Amino acid sequence: MLFQEDQVAFCERCFHSTPCWCCHLPCGPLHRRLSDERIVCQHSYGTALLSPRQLGPLYEGTIRFFQKQMKMRLKTRPRLKVTDQRFLLKEFGIADHTFGLYTDSAEEETIFIITGIAEDRAWITLAHELTHFWQKRNCPNPQDLALLEGFAEWTAYKLAEHHELYRAMLSMRRNVAEPYHTGLHTLLALEQKLGVQGVIQFAKTETGWN
Repeated sequence: MLFQEDQVAFCERCFHSTPCWCCHLPCGPLHRRLSDERIVCQHSYGTALLSPRQLGPLYEGTIRFFQKQMKMRLKTRPRLKVTDQRFLLKEFGIADHTFGLYTDSAEEETIFIITGIAEDRAWITLAHELTHFWQKRNCPNPQDLALLEGFAEWTAYKLAEHHELYRAMLSMRRNVAEPYHTGLHTLLALEQKLGVQGVIQFAKTETGWN
């Protein structure tokens, strides 16, 4: 059986095996179980980022992308922490399929990234969560959730495009979860009319689509 968009084929037995937590494709007979019981395929594990040291260069690269390519200035930056799902469940009650989280407390602002995610997923997760940090300083508050999350998703998509992370771009386009789906596709359409800087200005001045 063939996943046409991913150009990956599986026998029928593997096709019905446990899906990878990271890429969602079948794991087959070979897989890895992470410390918090998540199961990932060999492909995802081969590029998995498991430590802050591995994520550091990607974080710096994401900040450079914001400032140079997107002209989205950052005078400060949030702290980066690598954690697992058990911590997010315990501290924030988050138990769904979450790759990252931005938090804003009185003490500090933090981006949490889940350990064990593949490199391309780490890039777009960092960009998405860093956008929320930028939005706090540059966008109306409150802002419609579809625009808030859609703009973060659009920024991550532009980073994936810049780094030619085509598989990640495909995954983002076919993600049907809301409000990410509507937000991303609305802003991609708006980009065709206004350009990149026009979309950024829209996010900086509007509270919703109307």
